[in-house]
Amino acid sequence: MRTRHAVLALLLGVGTVLLAAEPAGAHGVSGIQPSNFTTVITSISPAVRGLQMRVDDLGNKLELDNNTGTTITVLGYQGEPYLRVGPSGVYENLRSPAVYLNRTRTGNVPVPRSANPALAPEWRRVEGGTRARWHDHRAHWLAPTYPPEVQAHPGSPHLVQRWTLGLVRDGTPITVRGVVEWIPGPSPWPWLATTVVLGALILALAFTRLARPAIAVALVAMIVGETAYVVGIWGGTTIAGATKLAAVAYALGGMAVGALALVWVVRRGVSAAAPLLLLGGLFLALAGGLANVTTLFRSQLPTSLPHWWERFEVAMVLGVGTGVAAVGALRLRATPKRSRRPVPERRPVPAATGAGTSPGSG
Repeated sequence: MRTRHAVLALLLGVGTVLLAAEPAGAHGVSGIQPSNFTTVITSISPAVRGLQMRVDDLGNKLELDNNTGTTITVLGYQGEPYLRVGPSGVYENLRSPAVYLNRTRTGNVPVPRSANPALAPEWRRVEGGTRARWHDHRAHWLAPTYPPEVQAHPGSPHLVQRWTLGLVRDGTPITVRGVVEWIPGPSPWPWLATTVVLGALILALAFTRLARPAIAVALVAMIVGETAYVVGIWGGTTIAGATKLAAVAYALGGMAVGALALVWVVRRGVSAAAPLLLLGGLFLALAGGLANVTTLFRSQLPTSLPHWWERFEVAMVLGVGTGVAAVGALRLRATPKRSRRPVPERRPVPAATGAGTSPGSG
């Protein structure tokens, strides 16, 4: 039975890798992933009271907040009216090629013939309010390869490109200027050392009298860490709620498996919970740690939490999860199989002989 549980846990652990890859892929498609590129707005000229511009999602979106009481028009790549933001809401010009090019991060989408910037604008209302967010290829590094200066010296900061965005308010042009910079990430080695130390500590405590509380604390730490990760992603990005949920689905699954293992450890002990420890440790180490390993060496992270905490959480979950999984595997292997006692063969009782034993005698 123990062997059967171990095989089942390993199969589920392999399935975990596949499940974790899907949300991570969805996360990458949305463009919100750790990076060393940063987009900065350097000036708005002339300054307009009530107009605010900011960068969202690590440079993947620009945000315009118009509290001027009048309409502001955002110009597209050919100087055509692209967006209109004002008291009546946010509108997009279907004649602007930018409407279609900005639907993906790479801009490799077909532009319909009707999107002719020389024609009169055809406005379509997309949402209410006075705030607009859009993907703008001018404000991020578009090429699939790194710039030559980054390839030559990846460990040094670089000014990658300058960008300009045109706005119009009541016939007055407004120029938004910014830069895209390369900021090298930290060394991953201290965090990887933390991973190794925590994993070794779990293994060292797992075969002492402190095994049950140590494993319980380890599971609680991973659940808390993954909860913080979800909170950080949710508050640090502007993507749709459904996309956020897909991005953190593997973390939520790992928390659920970890909670189940925690209940089993508290109620039944470490050895009885060995299959769940193997499964839960694998799930959390792969989905919460390995899937986010780029967090350890990228400078820009899509989170609302301090970057040091996000890196510690990834290193902790990777190390502790690996240690818990190893404990589960070792406990499964060390548990002796129950021996079955042979059932003694029943021998027939020989019939009694003699006059004194016959019925009716005496």
